[in-house]
Amino acid sequence: MKNNCNIFIGGGFTDSQILWISKIISGYEKKPKKIVLEQKYNVITMNDFKKTFPDSEICIENETHKNFFDKFFFIILNLKKLFYFLFKLKKKKSFINSFQSQVVNSIWDTALNSMNDSQLKPTIYQKIVAILKSLGAIKKAKKILNLYDVKLVFLGHSVYGARAMLTYFRKKKIKIFCQAGFNVHDCSQRESAWNQISLPLFNEMEKKIKKKYIFSYWKKRLLGRANYFDAQVASNIQNKIAKYPKNVIFLHIFKDSPFNYLDEKRIFYDYFDWITKTLKILRSSKEMWALRTHPNASRWGEDQKKIIENLLINEPDIKKKIFIDENSVSNNFVFKNVNRLVTYAGTSHLEASCFGIKPIMISKSSLECIDKNFVLKPRNFYQYKNYLLKKSSDKIFIQSDTAVKKSKIYLFIRENILTLDKDINSFHTYRKDKKKTLQNDFNSVLRSLKSNHNYLESLGKSLRLNKSHTLSKKYYTFIHDKYNSK
Repeated sequence: MKNNCNIFIGGGFTDSQILWISKIISGYEKKPKKIVLEQKYNVITMNDFKKTFPDSEICIENETHKNFFDKFFFIILNLKKLFYFLFKLKKKKSFINSFQSQVVNSIWDTALNSMNDSQLKPTIYQKIVAILKSLGAIKKAKKILNLYDVKLVFLGHSVYGARAMLTYFRKKKIKIFCQAGFNVHDCSQRESAWNQISLPLFNEMEKKIKKKYIFSYWKKRLLGRANYFDAQVASNIQNKIAKYPKNVIFLHIFKDSPFNYLDEKRIFYDYFDWITKTLKILRSSKEMWALRTHPNASRWGEDQKKIIENLLINEPDIKKKIFIDENSVSNNFVFKNVNRLVTYAGTSHLEASCFGIKPIMISKSSLECIDKNFVLKPRNFYQYKNYLLKKSSDKIFIQSDTAVKKSKIYLFIRENILTLDKDINSFHTYRKDKKKTLQNDFNSVLRSLKSNHNYLESLGKSLRLNKSHTLSKKYYTFIHDKYNSK
């Protein structure tokens, strides 16, 4: 890529994220001619941004369909596409990551995100609104490329409307980086996730990390002091019951998107599809099962117990076999007591493996990146059904000693190396957090900027050298210039 290229920054970055992301971008491209922002940020953020790029022209591109007439004519011009995608949503089971399929993914998770807790599927109106939002995102992406000649893109995430933009930019062979989990990773040519690294990169890190650090962090985690906030919350839950089922399903946030990484080999389309069909399989199970709600569901703005009860409303036989675990015990208690664990793509698969349980997965996971034999990932519905209806005492669910060892290393990498939250003095925030919480995060990041400026710029330089992920301050020197992640 030539120097001084034009850059687009969008996809839902918050003010606190822009503060540190801008330094990484300046390390990647010191003096871009133009920087196009998807929105205008607060005064402090904008002033800091201008100081970071004093020689660049900064444009704000947030004028799509501002008034009624713009919206009306946009709908009229896209009527054909509107009906086309309404039809496609009925046949959304095609998992091939074509351009059209990825737009459907963008539409579908946008529609799911607009639902309330009483809904199990979006209304026609919610689908139409979602279609128009995704088409609007594509229109904006086209405009950005045509009007500003952008060659480099940074997105705050890779779901909802940003997924539509991502797939359009990728189609046009633009260099793209996405942010998730306080990590910036390359999404230009293929699906990528912040917590999934290649086997060569894992091996390189494994050689460099002192084993005493792995052991020390594992002990710390068992005491409820994980660096990963969701795990920290789940590990510190006070145990309210003494006996637990031998089978557990770890739930995701239902209305959060499963499409940050699109695995073409997954056998279920989304979280609702997965749980609905899983419950039907459990009609034939002779064992008790726990459905474990997400530890921070309320901060996401979701009443998971209500959703589960709606899913079970017509399943009287299954109700007798289901225990809805709404923070009744800690995560560590669960892992010590269960034999079989199922999750779509959650961190729990890695934690379970550390405890000697081979997890059942639906979508691509961290462990699958280093060895597909470390997880039970069904190739089809019938194999999945077989996994669920085996006895929980079956040896197939026992993880190998090698996998346990590798899992503890990967867990350390995931929570100490692949996330920058501690380096930038930030913390996880959620959709329903109060403004005071968001402001505290912003102030905390702002105070750390000066001391982290050079480090963040060095991360941008490493991305320009084709590194796949940003790495935390203590460990980023593990990756040598000779290493080129594929």
